[in-house]
Amino acid sequence: MTTAEIRAALEDFVAAARRAIEAGADGVEIHGANGYLLQEFLSPVANQRTDEYGGSPQNRARFVVEVVTAVAQAVGAERVGLRISPEVDLGDVFETDRDDVLATYGTLVDQLRSLGLAYLSVLHTEPGGELVQELRRHFDGKLLVNNGPFGGQTTREQALQQIEADHADAVVVGRALIANPDLVERWQGGHPENEPRPELFYGVGAEGYTDYPFLEAA
Repeated sequence: MTTAEIRAALEDFVAAARRAIEAGADGVEIHGANGYLLQEFLSPVANQRTDEYGGSPQNRARFVVEVVTAVAQAVGAERVGLRISPEVDLGDVFETDRDDVLATYGTLVDQLRSLGLAYLSVLHTEPGGELVQELRRHFDGKLLVNNGPFGGQTTREQALQQIEADHADAVVVGRALIANPDLVERWQGGHPENEPRPELFYGVGAEGYTDYPFLEAA
């Protein structure tokens, strides 16, 4: 990407956030995880730039900081969350050096701390481990955690364990929520859950997304 293309991408993030709020969304989550564009800047393997957006941890974090800051200014920091996935090597975006990961993501959250974001969401295989908890201390705000596709479907019991162990302020749930549009009611009442149909994930239609049944009315 040229510097001009970076500026254009930043404006795209801002425009998308504004449209979401105008459409009635309560907030937006900036996706800096899973090997997508923002993590490509953070990763020393994916990011081979030699300008102000590459090289040092601070430079590699620069674009993410700029995007999050611009979106927060546009729609209000209290409406903005950031999702990251340090050390989760998806899409060939590798982060294998723990010291570099701590330096890069520590620099990132240090610079975002003063914004007052709604939350930081971290996908990692060990939500209660040293890395995630160190980033939590740097961020000094609400932390959401999730172990992604690596630990299987998050259950109510697993979510409670993370909260009771004080590993996070909240646990992100994906597959169970897709399969259960009334998941909160099911978890509160101890009701059985619909089984997700992974063969329909990432489909192009409603099947597998909006056709799971609700609990029958009593």
